[in-house]
Amino acid sequence: MIKLILVAGLTVLVLLIFISLRIFLILPHRTHGIPQTSILQSSRIVEITTPSKSHALFILGSGGHTTELFAMIQDLSPDILTHRTYVFSSGDKHSAQKARSFEESLVGSFTKRSNARVGYRLVELPRARRVKQSWLTTPFSCLVCLWKCLDVLRGGDIAGMTKEMSKLWVGMEFPDLVICNGPGTAVMVVLACYIYKFFGKCTTRIIYVESFARVESLSLSGKLLLPLANRFLVQWPQLAERYPGAEHLGFLVS
Repeated sequence: MIKLILVAGLTVLVLLIFISLRIFLILPHRTHGIPQTSILQSSRIVEITTPSKSHALFILGSGGHTTELFAMIQDLSPDILTHRTYVFSSGDKHSAQKARSFEESLVGSFTKRSNARVGYRLVELPRARRVKQSWLTTPFSCLVCLWKCLDVLRGGDIAGMTKEMSKLWVGMEFPDLVICNGPGTAVMVVLACYIYKFFGKCTTRIIYVESFARVESLSLSGKLLLPLANRFLVQWPQLAERYPGAEHLGFLVS
């Protein structure tokens, strides 16, 4: 009996060590020394490692989050981001319409490859927590949202597209890049990314841009995602000085 307990304890210890090392390896290792406050290219927040064909997922949010996001990516070139996914919370018709309008504005704006094809998706996610929702039921709604996020990241909805559209997404199911700026849904999407990263299914980079309205402190989403984002951008220099790992590149909302 004692031997069995020792074996079980040793197995759990090895498992915990393995999990800890794996998490350490997939977490971003940003510079936490001198605050990054130099203004570089404020309108260029997108990092792409596959310029010929790349996929970005944008997380939209109610209120000013969606407006700020589209202000930041208004000069986006569909030559660079050939595949785009927009996720929004259930009932947020404003964000969905903004995404459609933005995509319509991109039609005919190719500059480098005239034969390039546009591929974009609009995906609705269940809310992780509704306004005034009881904290007792919040864990359940968060799990439902997380499950849907996992499905979206692996391209579960692509099978329901037309044959012509689904061909555009072959091999591009997982995003190369996730861009978010504060909606609560972002926490669930990023958590889903890390679940896939843990099992080696994706190498998605995460860029978080704190809202222009956050002058003195980070939002709750920002505080949760600061250690998880590959790049964490703030729009006020005092935030970069207060939170190690944050970068200030000037005002990103124009």
